[in-house]
Amino acid sequence: MLALYDFRLAKGEMVKDRSGSGQPLDLKIENPKNIRRSEGGLEIRGQTLVRSVKPASKISNAVKRSAAITLEAWVRPGNKKQEGPARIVTISGNSTNRNITLGQKEDRYDARFRTTETSNNGLPSLASKPGSLNLKLTHVVFTRNTAGHAKIYLNGKLNSSRSIGGRTARWDPTYRLGLGNELSKGRPWLGTYHLVAVYGRELGADEVQKNFEAGLDGESFQVELASNQRTAKE
Repeated sequence: MLALYDFRLAKGEMVKDRSGSGQPLDLKIENPKNIRRSEGGLEIRGQTLVRSVKPASKISNAVKRSAAITLEAWVRPGNKKQEGPARIVTISGNSTNRNITLGQKEDRYDARFRTTETSNNGLPSLASKPGSLNLKLTHVVFTRNTAGHAKIYLNGKLNSSRSIGGRTARWDPTYRLGLGNELSKGRPWLGTYHLVAVYGRELGADEVQKNFEAGLDGESFQVELASNQRTAKE
């Protein structure tokens, strides 16, 4: 696990990275008045940006080496009219340059992943099936493995897949991680976050299902978290 945000703090302008992997990639909330915080949840109610205080280089460099990633989130979208796509989780520079983005395009989730065979904007993207996005709490997982197979899982089940070939050599380590908007603004997302996690490998279908069944307080998160903390001390 490269980064983990569980939104445990119920106040303040910071969201802590609890992965225990390398230097923490903490996030800062802009426009706190547009955010409602609770223990285990962060609701974006108006335009804002929650972004890392420094570049997400520990993630970008790891994925450049592994060519694989898992982006996992427990979210509740605010409405089904958001497009752009609206940025749920992104590691990017602006609206046309990114390493990875998980977004919402009306009633679908949309994932962009940059390789030597995609554009700098991570296009063409991988979208979930039409009508697959609803306003309920949802476990959303995007994976891409070293062979280029990309998948989107919703609530533990495979929803869509395609090949995203190429190498990850063009991932930019200067990009920051953002929630709720593009780093250059203009692609706002409204909704509630309960968990965001990034791994430098593909989670298999059985692992995705296990994490979904375990829920937000699942043991699987704690096992990987403990493993990361041991590694950091060694």
